[in-house]
Amino acid sequence: MATIRDVAAAAGVAPSTVSYILRGKKRYPAATVERVMASIAELGYRPDSAARALALGRTNILGFLASVNIGAPDADIDIFMRFMRAALYAARPRGYDVLAMGRGEDELQGDVLADALVVMDILHADPRLPVLRGLGIPTVLIGNPPDSLGLSAVDLDFAGAAQKAVDRLADLGHRQIVVMATPDESDGREFAYRRRFREAFLQRCESRSVQGLFIPCGLTRDAVGAWLDGVQTRLPQVSGVVVMAVGVLDLLLEELARRNRVVPDDLSLLALAPAEDFARSFPAISVLDIPGHQMVDVAVNRALDELGGAAPGVLELVPTTFHDRGSLASRSPR
Repeated sequence: MATIRDVAAAAGVAPSTVSYILRGKKRYPAATVERVMASIAELGYRPDSAARALALGRTNILGFLASVNIGAPDADIDIFMRFMRAALYAARPRGYDVLAMGRGEDELQGDVLADALVVMDILHADPRLPVLRGLGIPTVLIGNPPDSLGLSAVDLDFAGAAQKAVDRLADLGHRQIVVMATPDESDGREFAYRRRFREAFLQRCESRSVQGLFIPCGLTRDAVGAWLDGVQTRLPQVSGVVVMAVGVLDLLLEELARRNRVVPDDLSLLALAPAEDFARSFPAISVLDIPGHQMVDVAVNRALDELGGAAPGVLELVPTTFHDRGSLASRSPR
């Protein structure tokens, strides 16, 4: 297979001259350009993908950046795969392939072989943001940190979702409710969506005169049992649970059955999850929909629009919708 050096030797020029001609970065005499192009045709030279990307100044790749957690539950991995599939569906009609990336802030310091980025798993204080901003390519966050540093962001309206959850349970007469939250991160960091949901939930509980707690739960059967014990101690009359940790919902239902607690007669459950996929596993659990496909579609198109010249720094919040599937019941005052 011919190389760029072979082309240069046949045309009587330096390899850098061939590279510059292919990239269109410098003007050369017409005779030189003709010799180089004739050598390329004669030798059948074809630049590799990286060289073509440099030549064109574009890779036609959209980077999809997510944190990597080997110990994540299957439900979290399934959510990521649905988001990845949505990115493929959104990018392909616009001529872009999608490359999944698992880089942290240190790895981002190097070259990023992508024309634009969509970034998941945004932390409340995310150390990647200054690095992402410094890359100089369109970058859209799926998440809404307090300061996006001028990058565009797309997210579910998690504050609005928390308010809807409290209002729906409070309107049914529930006066003690709890969020079954995802586990705390081992390094003390917190995802931006989780912080927004937690703060809005507690504020709404206070305004509705509802006792509310936000309690993380581990990922094992024993952890779920311990979580229920802790909730019962702190909220003896708890009657409503908002489930963020949907990866352990099956364990929660099994533990409630073991304790002879009936949904929704004894305990109302409201999940926060992608409604369509969630219904396949839990058809009888009411849900506040996380429209992941819509969020990713908006984020991908925003990134590609910015690649075409649209202004960055836009925030788009996608509202959630309630799907009643029979796991909520009225609560009579005691």
